Amino acid sequence: NFIELDYQTAEGRQVSFYIPPRKKTNSLPEELWLVFGGNAALALDFYDFVYRYPNQAAGILLIEYPGYGKCEGKASPASILASTETAMDRLAQHLSVERGLLEQKLHILGHSLGSGAGLQFAVRHPAQKIILISPFTSLQEMACRSVGKPLCYLLRHHFDNMSRLSELESRDPMPKVHIIHGTRDQVVPVAMGQLLAKNFSSMVTYLEIPHADHNFIFSLAEEEIYQAMSGSQTLSEM
Repeated sequence: NFIELDYQTAEGRQVSFYIPPRKKTNSLPEELWLVFGGNAALALDFYDFVYRYPNQAAGILLIEYPGYGKCEGKASPASILASTETAMDRLAQHLSVERGLLEQKLHILGHSLGSGAGLQFAVRHPAQKIILISPFTSLQEMACRSVGKPLCYLLRHHFDNMSRLSELESRDPMPKVHIIHGTRDQVVPVAMGQLLAKNFSSMVTYLEIPHADHNFIFSLAEEEIYQAMSGSQTLSEM
C-alpha cells in the first residue's frame, strides 16, 4: 500500500515512500502530508499511524533522511532539505502533475528532530497546516542541555525552530500550527514546547498529553493528532 520513490541527490541514492489516497478520486490527493520522523526513526515506522488517518482522500509522503534505511550519505539540515525537495519533484513526476499543484495541498507533520526538518521546509513552501510533536526550541539549546557549555557551541548541525516559527508568523495568512507535547518527555523537555507555544500564541495551538513520553506520544495522543490534522476540533490553547 505504498510506493517507493527513488531519486538521486548529492548524497547519493535516496528513497522516500508515498502512501496514495485510499479513496481514489483522481491522481491528485485532496491533501498532501509530508511526515518527518525523529532521530534514529525510519520513515516506514510511521506507516501504521498515517495509514489509520481517517481522511481517505489524503496522500502521505514519508521522508527518509540521508544515511537512514536504504538512503546513502549523511543526514544534515542541508542534505535533508535537498532530499525533501527532490522527493517532492519525484512525487510530482510519479503523479504526472505540476509540483505547484502538490504544494497547494501541502501540510507537514514532524516529530522531535522532524520538527526542525519540517519547519525548514515549511518556511520555503506554502504549508497550510503544521503539526509539531515533541518539538525543541533549537538544537543548540538541546546540546547545551545535554553536554553543557562551552561544548554545546561545537554543534555542527543547527535546526532552530524558534527562528523558523518567527518567519512563519510573518506570513499573511499565517499557517495553522499545532504543538503537541507529552508531560513525561525525557528527551525534549515539555518546557520547550510550552515556550514555543507561548512565544507564538497568535499562530500556535498547544496541547499537552498527560503521562506521555517522547516515543509513546503517538499511541496516547493518536486521536488528538488526527483531529489537529483534519481540523475537526480546536485543541486547547495555552
